[in-house]
Amino acid sequence: MKGWGHKMTAKLFKTLINHSIQELLINRQTAIITFILGIIFYLLEVVAGIVFFDHTDSLLGWSRQDYLLLVTTASTISFLYQTLFAISHENLTEVIIEGELDHSIIRPVDSFWYYALYRVDFSSALNLLVTTGVLVYLLSDYTLSVTQIVLFVLAIILAAYFLFILNQLAVSVSFWKDNANSIFGLPEYLMEFSSRPLVVYPGAIRFIFTWCIPLLIGINLPVLIIRKEAYQLNLIYLMIVNLLGTILVRFVWMKGLKQYVSAN
Repeated sequence: MKGWGHKMTAKLFKTLINHSIQELLINRQTAIITFILGIIFYLLEVVAGIVFFDHTDSLLGWSRQDYLLLVTTASTISFLYQTLFAISHENLTEVIIEGELDHSIIRPVDSFWYYALYRVDFSSALNLLVTTGVLVYLLSDYTLSVTQIVLFVLAIILAAYFLFILNQLAVSVSFWKDNANSIFGLPEYLMEFSSRPLVVYPGAIRFIFTWCIPLLIGINLPVLIIRKEAYQLNLIYLMIVNLLGTILVRFVWMKGLKQYVSAN
């Protein structure tokens, strides 16, 4: 029985990848535009950083290299989320409202994870490759230990997963409310807000977005690791928040399924 479950999971995973590739081939122009826009927005952040440091070598203790590393890390986190989860979140609201979630619920796999990993966005994956390459280039100017590199990668994964949790909570509102567009865009606004050095924000804001909604510290954490600043407590806290957040979004999902009304 256990082997059958593994076979079904592998088959569904293969099906999801095949569907993602088919969608990419069908919507090539959209994928190309998405890729180009992603690169343009990233380059605008880079240009802004260059302008900020045009007449100074340091901004509140951050060098231009640190700042470029931060905006590149923020883009990498965003592209990682978009690659794995964005398509499912974009479709989920409409699917819930239209009552077309049945095919996901009746499959012999966990419906929450099936829909969370509904499709892979290959255009965002290309953006991810670009920013990852830039990250490798920027990191070459730092003297790093293996531990720092491992923790840097781990922090990026944790931040991308926390962004998934925020978006999952936002779209789950659709189980109870048909029109909640203002809520859907909130994680994106928080992401843009968080892609700046945390030292530029007042203490009260830093506290809120470090310990209450830890996206600001999540985005800054990889760079703090590279800068060898105090980060251990924040890293552990982000792990705990992600664990509790997973429990919360799964609880909301199960409650939402009880509210769900099928079109059939």
